[in-house]
Amino acid sequence: MTQTITELLNQVREFRSSNQTKTDDIRTASKALREAGDKVALSWSGSFAGYHSELYFRNFQRPSGLRESFDPEWGGIHGVPDGWKARTEDEVKGRIEELAHASLKGIEDSTDSLLAGAKNLQREILIQLASVEATMTDADKNLLKKIEGLKWTSKKGGYIQANMPKTFMSRDSRAMAQGIRLPAHLYYDAVAYDCAEQCADIEEFLSDAERLLRQLDARSTTQVPSDGRQSALALVRTICARFHTVTTQLRHRHNDRATLTVTDEYDVQDLLYALLRLHFDDVRPEEWTPSYAGGASRMDFLLKEEKIVVEAKMTRTGLTDKQIADQLIIDAARYKAHADCKKLVCFVYDPESRVRNPRGVESDLEKLSSAELAVIAIIAP
Repeated sequence: MTQTITELLNQVREFRSSNQTKTDDIRTASKALREAGDKVALSWSGSFAGYHSELYFRNFQRPSGLRESFDPEWGGIHGVPDGWKARTEDEVKGRIEELAHASLKGIEDSTDSLLAGAKNLQREILIQLASVEATMTDADKNLLKKIEGLKWTSKKGGYIQANMPKTFMSRDSRAMAQGIRLPAHLYYDAVAYDCAEQCADIEEFLSDAERLLRQLDARSTTQVPSDGRQSALALVRTICARFHTVTTQLRHRHNDRATLTVTDEYDVQDLLYALLRLHFDDVRPEEWTPSYAGGASRMDFLLKEEKIVVEAKMTRTGLTDKQIADQLIIDAARYKAHADCKKLVCFVYDPESRVRNPRGVESDLEKLSSAELAVIAIIAP
């Protein structure tokens, strides 16, 4: 699980880093659009009653003095005053965008894209941490609950409701009969406000997620194992994670002397066997498993005292992600029946990055874990 937490932490940091410019651009555009909306609002009738709400002065100019101002009380009883004209939503939007030098649709699309990524990251965190929630501290659980409770709801409705009058009176019966209406500039102000608020929610989510994952990562790193098996598993993880570093170093010998070149699965097994022997006294290669579905298979290495099996594979041309996953799924089913196997480490050496979605394959394989057998998948480098 330590590796999973580290990977999630890296995903959070990568998401923040790769989207920082987009977030800043949304906030800058939102501020400009709202300031432009405030300028357009100065040319508005000031009335929410029916057709009054659509009236703007001249070319969205601020009225000069009382003689040019619109009187919401009398409205259009004596005719609409000179200079006042009903404007469509698109006309209001166009003027706001012209003043702001920004696009409302542009920041909406950018915000939707950010939200989609944040929701996917939220979902992945909740899925991966579900199995360790029981071991978390109360502070960890509170953070996890906060992350889980994020609904990513739009703030437009609340903003509009807060800025709309509950009642409105005018002597203009035609306008009053049409009811209270939302002026276009207020709607677009709500759109810009919502985009900025969604960015703030995403930032808060990333901060909470990073804090939680850093706490879990620090605790798993510094925690003293309660028994030898846990520390043994950590050693196996380290060997697999650093396997590629070892193979790379072996290729660089003094005076270009002969060395072990890892070119196939047998080479992987030979080197892995040597590395395991550095830390474990009883390493049993090619231990037969009980019959499963009419056949039998040999596991690569059994650490008998620690009850850990390490199954090693190497990617190659023609061996797809699905084929690797299918092979390991069958192996996991076989090892559940082995008395000396309580943890199965599925190590896939992938030096040429043939596995297109390594983290996804690891996640799918680890979901095979049960009360009888814990499955740990490591695709490296």
